[in-house]
Amino acid sequence: MRIPRRVNTVLDWMEKHFVALAVVVALVVVALAATLAPPLVGLPVAGFIVGLAAGGFLVHVRMSKRVARARAEIDDLLRENGALRHRNTVLASGVITREAQETQAFVAIPDDEEILDGDPQRTAALPELIDDLMDEDEAKPADETFDETFDEDEDEDTAKNRRRA
Repeated sequence: MRIPRRVNTVLDWMEKHFVALAVVVALVVVALAATLAPPLVGLPVAGFIVGLAAGGFLVHVRMSKRVARARAEIDDLLRENGALRHRNTVLASGVITREAQETQAFVAIPDDEEILDGDPQRTAALPELIDDLMDEDEAKPADETFDETFDEDEDEDTAKNRRRA
């Protein structure tokens, strides 16, 4: 006979939280036993015990999620630490020389033939300046250059700050 998936999930969850569920059942039994006492004392005690059981179980469930998350993080850190120790041990044993380790850290620069047209790491050559353009810039007086960069639509305060700079 097959067990439905939902029932299997509930059984797995109950197996995970067996101790907390056992404590809740024990407290509920104690609360039922407290109801046998005179009603003036038994009912408040039974209510307190049931509330204690429910609150304790809710706190346990919330904390179990946090503990599981912390354990997973600790496992990852331990794995990373183990990998670093292994790497340091290999380096210290001399299997890989220090020069080889340093050269492996550098990025390989491809030859011009290996660079494709759509390669994002390709650099473009800057256009060369024409001598005529450079001669024109040298021939312009400094006042004209300032006048071209100054826009008269700006505030007067900004213009004063530009002149000071």
